[in-house]
Amino acid sequence: MSFYSILYPSRELHEQPRCQEKPECFANLNLDQVFRPILKAKERYGLDSFFYSPLLDPATVTYRQQVSSELENGELRNVLGMFSRDAYDLDRSLDAVRSMMSSGDPWHNTFVSRGRFLDYAERYCRSLTQLSQRLASFSLVSDGLRGFAEYLGDYLGSAGFQELDRWVKKLRKGFSELQYCMLIRSGTIKVRRYEDQEDLSARTLEIFDKFRQGEAADYRHKLSEEPHAAHVESAVLNMLAQVFKEEFADLNEFCSACFSFDDPVILRFSREVQFFLSWLEYVTPLRGAGLPFCYPRMAAVTENILSEDFFDIALAALMPGDIVTNSFTLDYAERIIAITGPNQGGKTTFARAFGQLFYLASLGLCVPGRRAALFLPDHILTHFASEEDLSKQDGKLQDDLVRLHGLLTSATSRSVVIINEIFSSTMLTDAISLSRRMMDALAALDVHGVIVTFLDELAQHGNETVSMMSTVAEDAPERRTFRIIRKPPDGLAYAMYIAMKHGLTYEQLNRRLKRES
Repeated sequence: MSFYSILYPSRELHEQPRCQEKPECFANLNLDQVFRPILKAKERYGLDSFFYSPLLDPATVTYRQQVSSELENGELRNVLGMFSRDAYDLDRSLDAVRSMMSSGDPWHNTFVSRGRFLDYAERYCRSLTQLSQRLASFSLVSDGLRGFAEYLGDYLGSAGFQELDRWVKKLRKGFSELQYCMLIRSGTIKVRRYEDQEDLSARTLEIFDKFRQGEAADYRHKLSEEPHAAHVESAVLNMLAQVFKEEFADLNEFCSACFSFDDPVILRFSREVQFFLSWLEYVTPLRGAGLPFCYPRMAAVTENILSEDFFDIALAALMPGDIVTNSFTLDYAERIIAITGPNQGGKTTFARAFGQLFYLASLGLCVPGRRAALFLPDHILTHFASEEDLSKQDGKLQDDLVRLHGLLTSATSRSVVIINEIFSSTMLTDAISLSRRMMDALAALDVHGVIVTFLDELAQHGNETVSMMSTVAEDAPERRTFRIIRKPPDGLAYAMYIAMKHGLTYEQLNRRLKRES
């Protein structure tokens, strides 16, 4: 396999158009809260389109899962993270110095710029050589990382790189051996070859040595390589170029012949590997809090799907120590999870986490949970309650219907649909009638999804529907457990618990009224 990208197993897949804007489902699933800090921290790498573009190719998902799983090795992650940062900084520096060298402005196109170019070339050769040596200490198994290591090894052994490395070392050695004298007097500078003039530094140290009283502190200061007066340094180098014509002519030839020496595949890797590194950085503290992550098995759409101990990752990032995990299983004929139960019991959180699972899995990343078997959806479509726009005359019900129609029009048998508390603004009988028609449409489309509803009737719609409920503590029914379990809806049982707690059942009110009368 010829390596091209750490994110895609082939060049053709890499070059397919990617989404530049975040998907519509992000807001409802709180994925914008998850990815925003990642993309902000890694802004300079431009990773947005990779996180905004879910995959449709199972082979690419597997390719990424293997790479990400191998990068769970902290030592390997540190090696590639350091290389990625250094290579990216070097690439930006090279862009800047190439711009100067291409400029017709003699203020920028100077031997100072060409010297920097030589420095960057030396850093490039050294960095790649060190990376190859470090990677050799790991037994890489993923197609992506093994392919990159092989590509890097072949590149370092190529005639082009060998010539570059040889030329850089020759120039560096030649310039390090140049010796010259500089005379500074009355604001003028003159340079000439060194002609065995006496080095007075040794004599000076010898004279002052007799005044030494014990070991003194070292007050020497390391000067920056960057010139504080670039125009002066440039003028001095121009004079030196007249003295050492052969060496500076060789530098000019190097800059011209090796203007684009850096390899685009390696630079692409240094940027794209941050996609994996940034996600693993994000989940590391969550794992430290005891929350599980796994790489889901990507099943066919007709197989069973499941997840054990999954959770809302956006919520976990805010309160990692207080997360309740849940599980679900959908057998072959089962498609829709209808969740009922008390308000504030975790129903919407479960629905969001369900959508997050599928989206993260479609990026080829690890997902919340101990174990999972999912499929690759073509769309993740959401319908969550929104505030009524009073500037429109349509009303909440019509808004629900219009949005639902758009969702059903876009959905296919490979889609994941998440609908949260629809038709809550209308009468109960109308809500039941409309919801049943919605469930019929979803069943006809054969989609998978979650419906959060206050209508117990939807949880018993058909064989494709699974009823799950948010539960309360047995000894304190007013207290939510945030556990969502598979069980039939129990009607108004929770309302009765609350009424009993506050003495508002029919029997309790009857007794109270009799006592008071």
